Parts: sequence; structure tokens; C-alpha cells
Amino acid sequence: MGEFELGSSRSDPLVWRAQTCWSKTRQGRAGIVRCERSTVSAVNLIPDPFTAPPLNWGILGTGTIAHAVADAMANGTRQRLAAVGSRSPARANEFAAQFGAERAHGSPEDLMADDGVDIVYIATPNSAHHAGARAALLAGKHVLVEKPFTLNQPEARDLADLAAERKAFLMEAMWTRFLPQQIKLRQLIADGALGELVTAWADFGSFNPMDAEGRFYSPNLGGGSLLDLGIYPVSWIVNLFGLPGSIRASGLLTQTGVDAQMTAILEYPAREASAVAMSSIVVDTPWEAVVAGTRGLVKVPRPFWGPSSLIIELADGTIEEWTAAVRSTGYEYELAEVATRIAAGETFSPEMAPAESVAIMGVLDAIRAQIGVRFPGDNTHA
Repeated sequence: MGEFELGSSRSDPLVWRAQTCWSKTRQGRAGIVRCERSTVSAVNLIPDPFTAPPLNWGILGTGTIAHAVADAMANGTRQRLAAVGSRSPARANEFAAQFGAERAHGSPEDLMADDGVDIVYIATPNSAHHAGARAALLAGKHVLVEKPFTLNQPEARDLADLAAERKAFLMEAMWTRFLPQQIKLRQLIADGALGELVTAWADFGSFNPMDAEGRFYSPNLGGGSLLDLGIYPVSWIVNLFGLPGSIRASGLLTQTGVDAQMTAILEYPAREASAVAMSSIVVDTPWEAVVAGTRGLVKVPRPFWGPSSLIIELADGTIEEWTAAVRSTGYEYELAEVATRIAAGETFSPEMAPAESVAIMGVLDAIRAQIGVRFPGDNTHA
């Protein structure tokens, strides 16, 4: 399973739908395939988010991600939104009213000082992740920080060291790791269903109009396709293959100096495998992923990084579609994982440990170095 060990997860019954087709039943030149549909009750490693014990959450930031997380908190879990913090008191009050937060704070400092908050979700622009997470840790809070973990590896290492020192829970909010289809995919690979992994590719491209001051294009905000979108395919590949032995990357830069798009080949010489990650902020791409091994392949349809399904195609001609319904936006699974770990007295999740986030930031730093992207904050913690 690569260089990172899969963590143990709770098992709960889940009803899933499968469609199995046998290529041997093809008829005539049209290549018709007869399929049998079945509903199978199976024991999986997918937990019910409602079983996680409730925590008192604070959210720093009121943007799109903050809205999606608050929605999942309210509709997909038993978690409590205790407070929201923003540099704009008006936005904080509006957000609190929309999602039923008990308190609205007009500054990050006031949120960190709120004794009624157990854990803070950092939902600020990329460039502010390190400062926000650090302030929360110093205030005695547990922290879930939006991806990318930080701007660079030195910042990531600083947070990991501080969390260990403070004995606080810390995790990068790579929610894809905890979605049903990703748990099922890891299970398939661990069971040997795909044989030895040989290759994979994943893409995330989304057109965003030029805005030199906006989060996608501003180097001051940690903009560019890699950190905002490319983190998904890179992290997805690392989750399945582990850290690469070498990296080859190319990209095109915008007039502001951030990457408009990038392609990275993650190479695994020891296992004779490689994988391709692609991202763009100037064109839309399929948002799909594929992993292939010696016994078969799995396709993850759009959006591979969000709630999706699996299309499993084995070498013997078997084709199976696997889907699992989610209650809300899908963020409920990572929220439940965090709450369960904290309630058990743990300071990290084995599925997205701080050490892995630090390592992945090293991969992103290497890609940025090859394509020529630097941020103003790169030298701060070097």
C-alpha cells in the first residue's frame, strides 16, 4: 500500500449497489453485454458520521469551503457549530445566522479565545493556513486545517512540531481520504483485487477568470493550480502509491507568476510504477481518476475528489459499479473521523497524519521548484 500505513477504521454495515457484467456474454457484432444488477449487504470500513461523538467547533473563515463544512456539520453529523470567526463582523454574524452558530466573532483572536470551542477548522486562504492553525494550537485548540496544509514544507513541519509539543490533534482537511469510495478503493487494493499497482492518473482543472488579487492568481495568497487544485490528484496518488522516488513536472505560469496549469509524473522506480497528476485554473478538465494494476483497474468518475462512485474492471472481464450515498456534502466523514479520534484521546488520524502532510508538502515544493513558482512567504520558515 505504499509508504503510509492505512489506519484501522470502524466497521459498519453498508448497503451498496453493484452491477456485474461478464464480457463472455457478448452477442453479435454490436458487442451487447448482459448485466445482472444486485443489491448487496456488505460489511465495510465505512463509518456512519452520526455515530461520532459531538465536539464544539469553531470555523475561521466564511468562504465557500466554510459553508460546505458547516452544512455537513449540521446535516450529516452530530457536531456542534459553537462559533465562527472572521475579520469582518458582518460576515461572521451572517454566517452564524445561516448555520446556527452560537457565537460570531469579529476577529480570529476572539475565536481562539473562546473557551466554548474545542476545535477550530481553518478555512482561510492558503497563505493564512499556517498562521491561523498556529494561533489555534497556541490557544489550546485542536485543529483541522483546510488543504493545502500550508504554503510549503517548513511551515508544515512547524505546525506538526507544535501540535506534538502541545499534545493537540492536528489534521489536514483532505476530505477525499474519508469518503466512502476512497475507503472502498483502498480496501480493494489491500485485498489484491487489482494486483500490483502499475500506474494512475488524476486531473482537476477548473476555469477561473483572471483576477490578479484573487486567491487563484495572487502569489500573496498562495495561488495557482497546484496548491488549490493539484493537491487533490497528488494526495490521491500518494494515498494509493506512497511517496514518489522521483518527480518530473512541467507547467505554464500566469502573468502574476503562479502556475496556470501543471503536470507532474510521480515515479516509483522500486516498484516499476508511475502516476500522473494534472491541474489547471485556465481550463475545465474531466475531474476523473484511474488506477490500474496487473489484475484490473478502477475508474473514479467526476468528481473523483468528492462524493463519487467506482467502476471496477477486472482482467477476467468482470465490470462492477460501486456507489454509496452520502447524507450531506461529504465533508461529514472527515468531521466524524476527527471527532472520533479526539474523543478517544488521540492526536492524529492514521489516514491523514501530520507527518504525511509534511511529506506531501515536500512533494508540492519539489513540483513548484521545477515549474518556477515561488511565494513571498517561502523564506519565512526556511
